[in-house]
Amino acid sequence: MNAEARFQSIVKLLRADGRINEEYVAEQVETLARDELAEAAVLAATIAGIGYGRDQSWSDAFAWLTRAANAGDAHAQAQMNLLGDFDIEAWTSACSSAEVSHSPRIGLVDDFLDQGLCAWLIARATPMQTPSLVYDPISGRPAQDDVRSNTTATFGVLDLDLPLLLIRERIASTMGVPVSHLERTSVFRYLPGQTFGPHFDFLMPSPQLNAEIAELGQRPLTFLVYLNDAFEAGETHFLRLDRKLKPPRGGALFFRNVDDAGAPDERTEHEGAPPTSGEKWLLSQFIRDKAQLPG
Repeated sequence: MNAEARFQSIVKLLRADGRINEEYVAEQVETLARDELAEAAVLAATIAGIGYGRDQSWSDAFAWLTRAANAGDAHAQAQMNLLGDFDIEAWTSACSSAEVSHSPRIGLVDDFLDQGLCAWLIARATPMQTPSLVYDPISGRPAQDDVRSNTTATFGVLDLDLPLLLIRERIASTMGVPVSHLERTSVFRYLPGQTFGPHFDFLMPSPQLNAEIAELGQRPLTFLVYLNDAFEAGETHFLRLDRKLKPPRGGALFFRNVDDAGAPDERTEHEGAPPTSGEKWLLSQFIRDKAQLPG
């Protein structure tokens, strides 16, 4: 089997999205990257940035990305251009926030992402959009429902890149949580009239969800970044607080979904109000109280 075929077998394994021997994947990808396969070097950069099947290392991640860019890989070159001078401390330092509500805790972060990063995320997420899902109250599994009409792109291991991994680090630092507690990152798209109706982001303890809560933890925090502002309306509306919030492009909104005792806080009921014109793009990051599977 040649190098390209070996790499595609690894891609197929990751696309299956099941339980995987992560150490095997990391070792195979880095071996192929050393054999001058540029697309393997791009994936090796992501694997090093995550710490997937190996120790996490930003220096290794950047070295693999540089190798791929020098080999002519366009995606690696685009990442390098976006990252500029690679200052890990500047990328991952906590951002200051302003309190909107003390209880429940709601905050805003100005200029969380610059315009280039916002445009990057929209471009990456556009071809990945699929119908959005919600937790079905009967089965406890994700399912389509009329309450939610927007679309979603969710980033698995093969979809991640260094800019998004660094954004995840910045979110974790700002919220004071381990990055391992972040679920997979999603980017939502709302066309005029599309909405995510009234809902909670915590997992409601129930026979359908108790097993998941026990294994993967509760979802105490939500972090949202508005990626554009070329739309009307489209606020995040906290219904029980009668509060509508809409950060400018690159601004972030976060809120705590549970109370001080860790119980679901129903005051956080909210909706993604529909834009009346234009498209609304939103990065959504749910945060658990336990470590999640890598990637």
